[in-house]
Amino acid sequence: MTNGEDALDKDHPLHGHIVINLFRCSNLLERIGRKLAAEAGLTSVHQWFILSALEAGDLSLKQLGQNTQVTKQNMTGMIERLKQGQFVATYEACGDKRMTLVRLTDKGREALARLERFEALSCATKVNRLCAEDLESFNRCLQQLVDNMNDG
Repeated sequence: MTNGEDALDKDHPLHGHIVINLFRCSNLLERIGRKLAAEAGLTSVHQWFILSALEAGDLSLKQLGQNTQVTKQNMTGMIERLKQGQFVATYEACGDKRMTLVRLTDKGREALARLERFEALSCATKVNRLCAEDLESFNRCLQQLVDNMNDG
């Protein structure tokens, strides 16, 4: 918080309304995301999350789990399914055979590029109705919320 900004009381009703609206958005985004993921050849929205996380470079299973909020046990199964679909490949880290790294394949990059090009995502979510400044502010708030929840 910056100077002059007061935190709302922990019992303020706005907190509950925000949580409910986040759940509503989550349900709607899940429905939209499942459809778009399927059109790109993926079996779940979580696979989309994983491909997006790998876009910046190769990651370990632990890093992927932290990035996507998925447990290591679930991550292992999801990576296996992505490998079977040839969207990702795995390899052992140099100098540490215990660490498995995951990288995007060309097929994974193509699927991700297709998902990012979908104008349907923008239209279906109606984010195109918000100005850039509002979207940037909203994104910062969501990131701070995620960071705060991870701290607890």
